[in-house]
Amino acid sequence: MSLWKKITQSPSYRPAQIAINPENTDVRDRLVKPFKRNEQYFLVRINEMYLSYKRKWLSEYDPMVFVLSEFLYDGEKVSVPYVVGPSMLTDKIEKIPEGMILKDTTVAGLHPFRGGEFAISVVLARLRQQDYLRKILRLIESTAGTYTSGFVTMVSQYSKVAKVVLDGIDSLLDSEEVEPLIGFRKPYQPDVDNFTPAYFVLINKDEQEVKESNFFVKNNSLLYGDSMDSAKPYRKDDYVLYSIRDASIRSDYESLPFHKQWLELVKSIGDLKGVSDDDKQIINAKLFSLQSILETSPDLTRPQVDEIIDGYIADRDKMLARRSNRLSGSTEPSASEQPVDEWEKKMKDLSLRILRS
Repeated sequence: MSLWKKITQSPSYRPAQIAINPENTDVRDRLVKPFKRNEQYFLVRINEMYLSYKRKWLSEYDPMVFVLSEFLYDGEKVSVPYVVGPSMLTDKIEKIPEGMILKDTTVAGLHPFRGGEFAISVVLARLRQQDYLRKILRLIESTAGTYTSGFVTMVSQYSKVAKVVLDGIDSLLDSEEVEPLIGFRKPYQPDVDNFTPAYFVLINKDEQEVKESNFFVKNNSLLYGDSMDSAKPYRKDDYVLYSIRDASIRSDYESLPFHKQWLELVKSIGDLKGVSDDDKQIINAKLFSLQSILETSPDLTRPQVDEIIDGYIADRDKMLARRSNRLSGSTEPSASEQPVDEWEKKMKDLSLRILRS
């Protein structure tokens, strides 16, 4: 909050903040259902940042976008800061005659929505180019970058370095060389507010000088016009287009810690000399332990926990059946072993070739 106080006290703080009407987007059907606790993932993304050359961006000033996402994780309220600055722009900028654009940078998520208050703060600032300030900013960027490069799967890991990022931003804002241009903070209380996926735009222009209904979003880009079909990319002012989106599953769950325990279980089945009742009890005990870990994981929604456990149980049954057949010398697959896709069928055929060779 001390950071936000500094930003709102800036004489340049006079942004137009617009929540894009879902009907004015190309994904309107996905922007009408409120987030459901424990059932959905959320993702916060800077979809587009446009910087006009008229402000001498990159010639006299470095841009800095500061995003702070606050949400409930593993029973605690956490703050996840993220910074987009010069070092991130080198390979993500699309140059056009009027200015430059930064596209689709994930700044938080995917994480399960656990209810409670959710808040997001977005600030566009400019930093006068000075070597020592650039070094500080790049250090902050590299620290924040650990979130998406390595710790995105577990907020608890990133929280260990988040304070470094926040302290660094605090130090930069103490400098007279950093000028916040536009900023906005929006808290949501799902028990009271209609917390749904949405697009938002911050524009460096007086809010009374813009017509909200003329803004559209298509392919995660900001357009302006009388209709979606006739609207053109908005290029009059500096702006930041960002969004809060939802997802039903996360495909990277194998990067979470519990997956190693599953791989150990797979290996233990493969190492069996036989498949006795005692062996099955040990395997079941390990799977029971794994189920308990999944049920309490702060990184998975309940529907995906159910899906993963069901998959583990099915895989366990197939592996045990396959192991029993191989040890007994049978080359005919049992009903529980029937392959479910082409890759598994290929592996089954390869196993039979090995046994027969």
